Amino acid sequence: MTESAESAFHAYIRAFETLDPDSALRFYHVPGMLIAAQGVFPVSDTDTARKLVSQFMAQLRSQSYRRTEVVDLTVRQLSQVLASCAGTFVRFNTAGEEIARLGFTYTMRHSDSWKIVVAILHEPVAT
Repeated sequence: MTESAESAFHAYIRAFETLDPDSALRFYHVPGMLIAAQGVFPVSDTDTARKLVSQFMAQLRSQSYRRTEVVDLTVRQLSQVLASCAGTFVRFNTAGEEIARLGFTYTMRHSDSWKIVVAILHEPVAT
């Protein structure tokens, strides 16, 4: 494996910051799952993934989203083909103001590349 789960995760963040759903979608394994306070969302196909990512990006656009900082990132290699990435996303708008802070735990799987299989968004974990 030439790429690590951590480098793939950082590439995903850069792709996500473009607010182009197709740029971010290549980092998701389908089928997959999104778990958040709003519910559990099975992602059985690419169209479902695109719809979920597009809705989330539209919400961020409405808040003048510009970039994400990752705080307290922990990457655990679970096996040769599984890893978890956890930490806190701090989202900023175009004026540089913080607009959101949320915890995340992503399970990633490597086949042809590292991809997010399960994305869990939650309250930031106290350190």
